[in-house]
Amino acid sequence: MKKYNVVFCGTPEIGATILKQLIQMEEVNLMLVICQPDKLVGRKKELLPPPVKQIALENNLKVIQPQKIIDDFEVIKQANPDFIITCAYGQFIPEKILNLAKIEPLNLHGSLLPKYRGGAPIQYAIWNGETQTGMSLMRMVKRMDAGPYFVQKKVLIDPSDNSGSLFKKMGQAGALLIQETLSLVGENKLPPIDQDEAQTTFCKNISSEEERINWEQSAFDIHNHIRALAPIPNAFTNINDVRFKIHQARLLTDNDLFPLNRKVHFPGEILYFDKEGIIVQTGSGLIKILVMQKQGKNPSNAGIFAMNSQEIENGVMFGEYLIKLAQKNK
Repeated sequence: MKKYNVVFCGTPEIGATILKQLIQMEEVNLMLVICQPDKLVGRKKELLPPPVKQIALENNLKVIQPQKIIDDFEVIKQANPDFIITCAYGQFIPEKILNLAKIEPLNLHGSLLPKYRGGAPIQYAIWNGETQTGMSLMRMVKRMDAGPYFVQKKVLIDPSDNSGSLFKKMGQAGALLIQETLSLVGENKLPPIDQDEAQTTFCKNISSEEERINWEQSAFDIHNHIRALAPIPNAFTNINDVRFKIHQARLLTDNDLFPLNRKVHFPGEILYFDKEGIIVQTGSGLIKILVMQKQGKNPSNAGIFAMNSQEIENGVMFGEYLIKLAQKNK
């Protein structure tokens, strides 16, 4: 069996899933693992290693964490890679490094290219209400996510999926792609397919302001927004100056019966709450918040929180709809 020298670049859990697969493959010599530097995590600001580093160390693999990957060009060159394989590494890899791969520089990208090129394809697939997405094994080129792909594997998005659960599915799909196709690429038995540029869509990294819920949108869109940003960083809203992260919600059905005190309600208005959660008016339809987190507190059942909170009452407004309405009517 032909063996391939591999340099792997990845950082979060999905990257660790791919690294675990590479470790198990007889045809792979893992020469070097590259990930982002350790970072401060949580309220206590603990300095923690990324998941890829943890797996690398557990398996006695050489791992480096450059602030800029180009700074370790010589280290990567000495690894003599047949393949450079990346998955969710988190840095742009210069062409000079890509050219070190004797066979191919490969990336596992979290979409069915050419859709969703960019840094947050898994989140945007949920946010846009897609029912399926997938992983693409592609050749890295100078332009971001623009190289031809060798193979794709579709992944269904369930209505209950959030980014956390979908990342796990995508990691498993990516691991299967690598297992099934790396030798085929190495033996030149899997010709690359050029992307159709006319079908290209892009998804930039999500800014902190884009995490804010716009209650004027439909319940369907808000539900997708919440799912897309869970379990981190979470969509958020506010009551006056107090921020609330929304971890989980659901759409209401015809079986959800509750009393209303008037016919007209505003987007963001709390209509009712019970032990399960808080029902909120949107721009079109109703949504029920199930798990929320007040600023500085731990996540909790939204209904129980409401029953024990002076901030949550029927008629209280999430967001800034009435403020914007008043400004508009000045």
